[in-house]
Amino acid sequence: MQILFGLWPVAGSAVMQHMTPAALIGFRLLLGAPLLALAAGLPWQKPPSLPDLGRLAILGALGISVNQLLFAEGLLRAGPINASLSILLMPALTLVITSALGVERPGAARLVGIALSFVGAALLLRVERFDLGDRTTVGNLMLLCNVSAYSIYIVAARPVLARLGSLRTMAWVFVFGALEAAPLTLPGVARVDWLALSPATQASLGFILVGATLATYLLNAYALRRVESSVVAVYVYVQPVIAMLAAWLWLEQAPTLRTLIAGAVIVIGVALASDLGSALGKRAEPSAIP
Repeated sequence: MQILFGLWPVAGSAVMQHMTPAALIGFRLLLGAPLLALAAGLPWQKPPSLPDLGRLAILGALGISVNQLLFAEGLLRAGPINASLSILLMPALTLVITSALGVERPGAARLVGIALSFVGAALLLRVERFDLGDRTTVGNLMLLCNVSAYSIYIVAARPVLARLGSLRTMAWVFVFGALEAAPLTLPGVARVDWLALSPATQASLGFILVGATLATYLLNAYALRRVESSVVAVYVYVQPVIAMLAAWLWLEQAPTLRTLIAGAVIVIGVALASDLGSALGKRAEPSAIP
């Protein structure tokens, strides 16, 4: 599952050489949403209550439409390696949000971990020579906003996940996200000559739809029913490794020394913030993945 997710930003970078980020996300959402809805059995189920539908619509914006569009725009500018590293900030950002809301009270080790994670993010952003005219800097900021939106989604989704279950919630969120993103994605989708795309690009699109969307979300729901969610979450650390290797072999993009150092600092910080050592021995509530 994490291998598939790790390959998604690399495949996305390859595809965006032939179309806009909005067109790519439109393809993923407009085809992925009905497939996930069918896989979750939504057409044969009673719809959620109106209040829950409203909550799902908000979650669709945070977790899918805003999240995916920011991710693709950031990916285009900053590249797949930075995109995969930004995902590692999610546990620390989620902890900041839950602490601000009074849901959790982090200890000293977790606070140090959060601080280290943000130091790693600052290294990635090159804050010592911050320039909004720099393409990579803008891309990294978009990726940070993407992860922030998804972190808010994780916290806000907990009550709905408890009532509806992870697979059903995920499918409804995807449907709402696809509908909300449609005004921004449909024009880009309409401008692409899909039949003229090379076989390699079409294969990459097929992987994004089947591998990085349908298979990964279904595998995540399957894993969470059989393994502690804290154990599932640990494997997010595999994503940057897969992305770096794939970007090097597929796109000939090697990580810089600074990127490797920033990634290492983020990994250490997130490990402390997430308290992974003890988390592996505990059962945690289900969590979603990007």
